[in-house]
Amino acid sequence: MPFRTAKALFLAASMLVATASHAGDLPWEEIYTEAEVTVSRAEVDGTKLFAFKGETIMDASRGQVLHVLLDNEHRVEWVDRLYTNSIVERKTTFDYVLYQAFDLPAMFASRDYVYHGVVTEDPTSGVVTLTMQSVEHPDAPETVGVRAELLNSRYLLTPVEDGNKTRVEVEIITDPKGMMPSWLVNVIQKSWPVDTLNALRGELSKPYAGVHPLPLEGVTPNEDERRIATDEGELDTGDAGPTLADGVEPVTQ
Repeated sequence: MPFRTAKALFLAASMLVATASHAGDLPWEEIYTEAEVTVSRAEVDGTKLFAFKGETIMDASRGQVLHVLLDNEHRVEWVDRLYTNSIVERKTTFDYVLYQAFDLPAMFASRDYVYHGVVTEDPTSGVVTLTMQSVEHPDAPETVGVRAELLNSRYLLTPVEDGNKTRVEVEIITDPKGMMPSWLVNVIQKSWPVDTLNALRGELSKPYAGVHPLPLEGVTPNEDERRIATDEGELDTGDAGPTLADGVEPVTQ
């Protein structure tokens, strides 16, 4: 199997079969640093594979990084092999359900996910956490191939240098389902954090990139975007922007 094909497969499937323990609870071991990203791995009970995470400092505020992470319109431009990214339900700008589908090479079935995303902010440390986990939803479309399961994944955004920069960490535990050889996963998966975080870093300089309000700054639900699913089952791929509560000024940092 060509290396490029194998890499595309496991980037799209997030490259990990694991148990349902949260990535943050695992015994992480630092293994290398490349392109300003420090990569760690951890053993996961019940599998021969490793969980992986990446950590880097980005020259951007938490709001700038969060803007890219929550932008649904442009996500297909930087997430490898992602070709459909649709809002199934939006309760608030920080609480939503997404459907995503990944186009894999012809010898593999496509993977798709339905997952619940929640953004929180610690009032003491200022750490913003985006947590994602698979759910079942009545408005989700039928699978395009294999319905994978996102057991637990999260981004942690920690302010540094008075909030002018952000330490960004990504952790993931997912079951791509289907038949995937563990030896190939272990060969390829070490590069996933580097590729993902540097793709995210590259989006920060794009014209669309802005500053998203943080959870403690008074963002309220956009009632017009609570449910975005048509009677025909087609989902709107547009991104409804945040709505600020009365009297709350947008962040400019």
